[in-house]
Amino acid sequence: MESLLFPLLLVLLAGFMYMSIRKQKKRMAEMQDMQNSVATGARVQLTSGMFATVVDGSSSDFVDLEIATGIVARFNRVAVVRVVPTDEAAETYPGALTGRPEQIDAPEPESDSLSDDSFSTDRPAENPTDDK
Repeated sequence: MESLLFPLLLVLLAGFMYMSIRKQKKRMAEMQDMQNSVATGARVQLTSGMFATVVDGSSSDFVDLEIATGIVARFNRVAVVRVVPTDEAAETYPGALTGRPEQIDAPEPESDSLSDDSFSTDRPAENPTDDK
């Protein structure tokens, strides 16, 4: 019985390795298909977390993305992590408000007895001298 235990463990280990490699290859194929199917006008997310709009996706190696209004940058196509669905795309633009902004209570500035041209001990002198 003990002589069958080791081969059985090897078979189980090989089975787990085969299944994990298969899943990884499937994920890689899906990612490459998504990256190759990026079309002009699509909103995408990059590996850095930045959101951008595709301006030119005709090259197989790189893609031109508008990262801000009027600013176009060229990125490697592999940097695209996902295509943002249209219903979520509006939230990825700068300044987008997802809800009603709450009133922010800013703290009142403290009134010090020091004016702008008075000397404070927590600021360094304007003309430090080296007395060496």
